[in-house]
Amino acid sequence: KGATFYGVAAALARITKAILNNENAILPLSVYLDGHYGMNDIYIGAPAVVNRQGVRHIVEMNLNDKEKEQMKNSADTLKKVLDDAMKQID
Repeated sequence: KGATFYGVAAALARITKAILNNENAILPLSVYLDGHYGMNDIYIGAPAVVNRQGVRHIVEMNLNDKEKEQMKNSADTLKKVLDDAMKQID
């Protein structure tokens, strides 16, 4: 892989630019869902408006039934991995 860090750096630079310039830019971010997409208490990738205050709001995309199921499955997998990791710590 080698140059993967360039992608991460470019994404961080873009997010920083949106914040510093108060852009209200729509960017793909890991955001906390609190009722969005019918999910709660999880951070997951979704488009969000970013400005000087940080995440202004999450932009909910219209998902078809298959996409909703796939997103829920991803969230369930993330929660399970986190729960398993927390059990290892305790």
